[in-house]
Amino acid sequence: MRNLSIRLKLILAVVATMAVAGLAAAFLVWELSTRGARAASEEALRRAEAAYEDMERAEIARLSAAMDGLLAHPGMREAFLARDRERLLALAAPIAQGLKADHNITHWYFLEAEGKRCFARAYEPGKFGDVVEHLALDRAMARRETAAGKELGKASFALRVVRPWTIDGRLAGYVELAEEIDHFLGRIKAQSGDDVALLIAKKHLDPERWAKARARLGARNNWSDWSDVVLVDSTTADGLVDAEVVAGLAGPARLLDETSREGSVYGRGTFPLRDSGGRIVGGMVVRRDLTALHHAMRAGLLRAMGFVALLALVASALIYLLVDRLIFRRLVTMMTNMEEASECLAGGDYNVGASIQAGRQDEIGAFETFFARFLRHVGATLRGLAARQRPVQPAAPHQAQVPPPLPPRLN
Repeated sequence: MRNLSIRLKLILAVVATMAVAGLAAAFLVWELSTRGARAASEEALRRAEAAYEDMERAEIARLSAAMDGLLAHPGMREAFLARDRERLLALAAPIAQGLKADHNITHWYFLEAEGKRCFARAYEPGKFGDVVEHLALDRAMARRETAAGKELGKASFALRVVRPWTIDGRLAGYVELAEEIDHFLGRIKAQSGDDVALLIAKKHLDPERWAKARARLGARNNWSDWSDVVLVDSTTADGLVDAEVVAGLAGPARLLDETSREGSVYGRGTFPLRDSGGRIVGGMVVRRDLTALHHAMRAGLLRAMGFVALLALVASALIYLLVDRLIFRRLVTMMTNMEEASECLAGGDYNVGASIQAGRQDEIGAFETFFARFLRHVGATLRGLAARQRPVQPAAPHQAQVPPPLPPRLN
């Protein structure tokens, strides 16, 4: 390295500096891209949670609208007032079929005004007289107004709407409509394209009733798949739920991981699921396909790195040309002038220092001024030495002056 020219050292220093700057820029672009992917996953999680909440509000509004029509049915009003269960169920049966087929409504209860006792079930005609325990029913009875929310049964998670049934100015009882929310998942996937899964904590469910509910659906009894939760439904069967998902259900909404499979990249996260009382009873898993985003990130990174490399090359060339013009060319000119001046000085031109003038008032110009002054001092010194060493010419021998002859005397 010591034997390299200053010019080459400068070139290597510029290239090394630009290379480090390029690597730093590439790292910055990659970091920003990674944060962008994470932000996209977080946005997918927020959108899935918001979509679920919007869907819940929309379903509550739809159930309430259906409730308006049911409570206005004159035949059912009369049958309920008369406590004619058979007639009430007969009138409700065809309506219940339409509600189930068109609106996924799976629960329709007629409840007594006191004691929370069920008078009749449209979908289970043979079951009545039991006490119904739902938070929505408690709120509706306490406030004498419509109450709604998600609630767990022993084998399902349903969205319920309960409304007081006032007939002729008197509270006759309560009516409840409900739908199981597992069909929400397909609608969320249709809207967002994200795969989702719903899990419920086992402590809120009854294993025997869960097994019967799965049998009615023709599905495998998956009660033993996980120790603390059970998978209610999923839009995909390719391993969306694992131990990490199960462990993170109790906490707040958060991203879990980003995985690659068969050339595709997926981001996965969870958010808690609460019932109408605010209790966390389970959670939902969301998985978004980030493949297109990652391809765009990679293309953007390559473009950015290419731009940085080109910028480094152009900057290196410009810096080199600028330094070469401002420094090295002047140094070459100065060295040439110094060599010529030295030769002139050696040839006896002791005034050669006067011919050297500084081109600019900078460091190189200061050195040229110093060198000119140095040559003047050296020239003066050499001139003095030469004068002292010059030999003295001997004087011509002295000759006596002979007076001119006197003119002849006249007689």
